[in-house]
Amino acid sequence: MRNYRFAILLYSLVVMLVVASCRDKKDKNNEEKEKNNVVATQEEADSLLAQWNYSNDSGQVSMIVFGENGQADYVVDRPENVFLKTATGIEYKVVKASKSKRTPKVGDVMYMNMTYRTEKNDSLLFASSDLGEDFRMRLAAPSDKGCIEEAFMLLHEGDSAVIKVDAIKFFVKSQGKASIPAYIKKGDRLVFNVKMKKILSGMDYASANKELYQKRLDEENSLINRFLINMNYPLRKTDSGLHILTINKGAGKKPSVGSTVKIDYTAAFIDGSVFDSTLERSEPFSFVIGKKEVIVGLEEAVMNMQVGDHCLVIIPFRLAYGDQKYGNVIPPFSTLVFEIELLDAK
Repeated sequence: MRNYRFAILLYSLVVMLVVASCRDKKDKNNEEKEKNNVVATQEEADSLLAQWNYSNDSGQVSMIVFGENGQADYVVDRPENVFLKTATGIEYKVVKASKSKRTPKVGDVMYMNMTYRTEKNDSLLFASSDLGEDFRMRLAAPSDKGCIEEAFMLLHEGDSAVIKVDAIKFFVKSQGKASIPAYIKKGDRLVFNVKMKKILSGMDYASANKELYQKRLDEENSLINRFLINMNYPLRKTDSGLHILTINKGAGKKPSVGSTVKIDYTAAFIDGSVFDSTLERSEPFSFVIGKKEVIVGLEEAVMNMQVGDHCLVIIPFRLAYGDQKYGNVIPPFSTLVFEIELLDAK
């Protein structure tokens, strides 16, 4: 009887050791899977994303992890940790997947709700709601590998997603800024929350807005002609549609692409309402020609000036902010008038 009890005890001990060993092995395998998290093809990602369903009540979701062999496994984890990673370094998760197969292509117009903020301290940098409910943007060609334009192309019409991209790459490549905010450091990322509401091809968008666009053009031409009636300054009209009136002529250097220019300006609507002025701030404005740091019309105007020139420039809406609202100040289809003095060009 005593030997029998001993045998049972020994057997139980062996079972416990085997179970513990299996758990350790399983834990190690899961750790290896997470360490070896690699890239899925877009086809694999699309297929797997369609299977994502989770309850906010449970606080957990099946997390897709790709191992060294490229096979996908599911691991239970919290939703905030569930991200796919592309070969170019973009991390994204589709919070709500639509049934649409349509993804944006270069040149398409995307209607979106969008915010982006810093990942480290969660500071909000942009919210499309500040520009109105009808926020839209045309998809440009990816400015570099891993940029936000590439991330937009991963989403389907109707998808809601969270996207993480390199912050420096966004400011320098996507926005073309010559300098980045001081709080952005190497390795920092921005977190985008995007709802891809609607996608229109460039042609469909132009067709849908053709009548409105033509009406605005006719109204603008009438306003410009009335504005010019009382102007006696020498006038030049560029091929693009800028009207440049020279108040005083300088004799200095003419800037070119790559030049860093310094200007004083007063910016107004064509009705005369001023909305910005460096003179009021006592602080001239500098930018680099060709870096897309300012609207197209202002850049072109300065390139048509010499240091010392003092000009009045009428910028049509298509060379300013087009049919989109800018901030809480500039409505869509705004014709702008800049009084500019070119102070320096290097």
